[in-house]
This record gives sequence, structure tokens and C-alpha cells, in this order.
Amino acid sequence: MALKKIELNLLGQVFLLNVPEEQHDDLREAARLLDVRVSEMKERMQTVQVDRAVNIVALNLSFELLQEKQKNNLMEKVLHDQIQQLSASLENILTRTTNQQPAYEIQ
Repeated sequence: MALKKIELNLLGQVFLLNVPEEQHDDLREAARLLDVRVSEMKERMQTVQVDRAVNIVALNLSFELLQEKQKNNLMEKVLHDQIQQLSASLENILTRTTNQQPAYEIQ
């Protein structure tokens, strides 16, 4: 994965980063969304202090990430349980079909 420079305008500052080129669009979108969320937070808090707004946005994003991780963990558990049930059902079916005697024999 070759790294390529990207210039991001984030919160009124320019950042030069070396990241894989295939991540550039997503990184630009992430910076844009962060800008929007910080601007909205500044308006809600009626403050010009960017650092306070950034801290609240960071806390909100961390909370959202934690909730998504918890949802993923729950979904993984549900899927794991369903796979175990399917596996047990298939095992049961396989055992029944291999233990059945043929209805007739060819001689």
C-alpha cells in the first residue's frame, strides 16, 4: 500500500498527511463531517471556543463508536448462536439419515 500526501482543511487549519491513496476520499469526508459537527456544536453552545466544541464532539463521537461496537458485539453473538443452532440441526439431520435402514434391498 503506497502512501501519498493529502492536504486536509480541518477546523480552519491545513494538515498534510501521508495515507494510502484509496483512503483519501474517506478521509476528506471524515474531515468535512468533523467540521460540520464542530460548527453545529459551536452554534448550540453559543461559543467561539473551538477547543470546547471539539471536546464535546470528540466525546459524542467516542460515545457513538462505543454504541456501535456494542451493537456489533451483540450481533456477532446472535450470529454465532444461530450458526451453532444450524450446525446442531445439520448434525442431527446427518445422524438421522445415516442411521436409517433402506426401505428395500436390491439382491
